[in-house]
Amino acid sequence: MEYHQSSQIPTLSYIENEDHPVFGTLVEQILHLLNSKLVFSDVIIHQNSPLMLRQPKGLVAVTDSPITREELEEFFDVIEPNWAARIAERAFDRSIDLHTARIRANCFSFQAKKRLGCVIRRFPKEPLALAQLGLHEDEQDFARLTSGLVLIIGDTCQGKSTTIASMLDEINKRRSGHIITIEDPVETLIPQRNCIITQREVGVDGDVESYYLGALDALRERPDVIVIGEIRDAETAQEALALAESGPLVLATLHARSTELGLQKMLRLLGNSDAGGQALAHALRGVLCQALLPSKQGNRYHLATECLTTGPAVLEMIEEGDLGAIRARMNAGIDPGCHTMNASLELLLAAHKVGVEDARAATTDRIGFADMV
Repeated sequence: MEYHQSSQIPTLSYIENEDHPVFGTLVEQILHLLNSKLVFSDVIIHQNSPLMLRQPKGLVAVTDSPITREELEEFFDVIEPNWAARIAERAFDRSIDLHTARIRANCFSFQAKKRLGCVIRRFPKEPLALAQLGLHEDEQDFARLTSGLVLIIGDTCQGKSTTIASMLDEINKRRSGHIITIEDPVETLIPQRNCIITQREVGVDGDVESYYLGALDALRERPDVIVIGEIRDAETAQEALALAESGPLVLATLHARSTELGLQKMLRLLGNSDAGGQALAHALRGVLCQALLPSKQGNRYHLATECLTTGPAVLEMIEEGDLGAIRARMNAGIDPGCHTMNASLELLLAAHKVGVEDARAATTDRIGFADMV
């Protein structure tokens, strides 16, 4: 075995581990973790190493027992029968219902194909209530919109998909209509309540080849709400605006560190043109930027957010490309419904829920944060 006992990663105690089934199959061990009370976002599996959990306080090994190649191959057979051919080309994602839990597994090889690995993200069995996520009332109001574009932005693994799933379920409870999602892969399954739900997966083995083509298809499918899992190219950005201008509500995610950087990225994808700025200003209803911070105790995550609602002055700034002025306006607290990430972090710090260094890492305005601290 290649697992070295000199690893600095701590191991769960017997009490924390709740009698983890060391001698069960890998699927049984994973299911036990998914259904346990342990707080973690991901299970990380490396051949010849113990199961690892990504917890708010950092990585922790589940046991000292390494996972063998045979165990991983058996698990891959459950995830994707054709896994050997797929993994020979590159890593692949699969979202599946694993008995009582829904997961996304990213399967890969490493060390020149000598070893196998997998990272498993778990999803809620059903979307969480918006208030339960920690969103403010003004942010929850995005789910009451019936048209326009709402951008959910932030770094990877900051809960954007969870927020969108909760917004969709709120819409699902409040009104009747057709909700279409374009995801890579389909994550939380939205139960059918008052709406009919069409969740389409992007990918070679999915329902559509790209986000752009999924968005293009959606226009002909009589949608009331459309989710675009990620805007990452010019075509998708343009189609998101076209959809928002055609009537439905469009929720889309964008990888960016702050509200103004997200808008800057969107304008760049639209060619930094006057027409692009005007179209974005016309369609945009709001921006929600979010970050997840570990608690001081390391036993949970806290959500910090930045919210921009689009009054006439903000829309004029976007139309003119004067995005630097947006930060100053948000800091001034002039527009109803708007608040900065620092305002959210200040509340978490005052309540002693998060540490200063974690808050500093999450801020979207470091100069303002330094003044605040």
